[in-house]
Amino acid sequence: MKKLISIVIPAYNEEEVIPKLGVELIRTIKKLTQHEWEVIIVDNGSHDRTLEAVLRIRTKDKRFKAVQLAKNELCDGGIIAGLSFARGDAAVIMMADLQESPDLISKFIQKWEAGYDVVYAVVKRRTGTTIVRKIVTVLFYRIINFLTRGMIMRDVSDFRLIDRRVYEAIVKTPEHNKFFRGISTWVGFKSIGIPFVRQKRAAGKSKADFRSVWTVAINGMLSFSYMPLKLSWYVMGISFVSACIVFLFTSSLMITLFLLLLSVLCLLIGIQNEYMIRVLEEVRGRPNFIVKASIGFSHNV
Repeated sequence: MKKLISIVIPAYNEEEVIPKLGVELIRTIKKLTQHEWEVIIVDNGSHDRTLEAVLRIRTKDKRFKAVQLAKNELCDGGIIAGLSFARGDAAVIMMADLQESPDLISKFIQKWEAGYDVVYAVVKRRTGTTIVRKIVTVLFYRIINFLTRGMIMRDVSDFRLIDRRVYEAIVKTPEHNKFFRGISTWVGFKSIGIPFVRQKRAAGKSKADFRSVWTVAINGMLSFSYMPLKLSWYVMGISFVSACIVFLFTSSLMITLFLLLLSVLCLLIGIQNEYMIRVLEEVRGRPNFIVKASIGFSHNV
């Protein structure tokens, strides 16, 4: 029996590119006859005729399905919505703009069948992008890689294949504002990256304006890093050392007292932040563990 693979694509105001997307996907999956396919395109609160464009493709190919959201939930929200409807043994997540070539899907499947649960695309070069956007992207990945202590790797895109166990675990996490790239790494499982060159958009304009990119960036940093809450500990240490140096070498009582008071204040804030970190852990409701497999049991945990 052939395994089913779901392709999940969030789309926001992409009526210009949807027809070409349909052509490219049909061309790709026509070559991959060893699997069954479903293509779930999520109309992420579009104001144009994105949904109508998807439905026109569906009249010719019933493997194409549509999910319409009442309002825009940004890229990550669209992905989670699509995965909630997926039924495949694995799911491929890609964007609608065709900057990510569907031809890479066959390589994803090869790695998946070799035993990898997550196969992600790593951007080795970007074409059709302004120098400012490239600089901002590089800074974002460097900063978030540092803040998450390497959990979110550099230049990793949302374009990936994930096993059913992985995407079901992602969907089940109860927290809101899921940062997909982070949560798909956090759940664990065996993973590998494949480098690719990101192309120019096939049509239309990029929907990743400064506001949406900033929102995603902040969400990623706050969802998977407690570094900002721990800054007070570093400030406390610097202030205390500075107070000792000032007292020993200048004998300035006023500055020494100021630095000591700052140290005490940062200590108190640091203690409060440690409690906040624990509250955040509880509020997010992430499970304490995720079962990859169970053997010898007649029921699932």
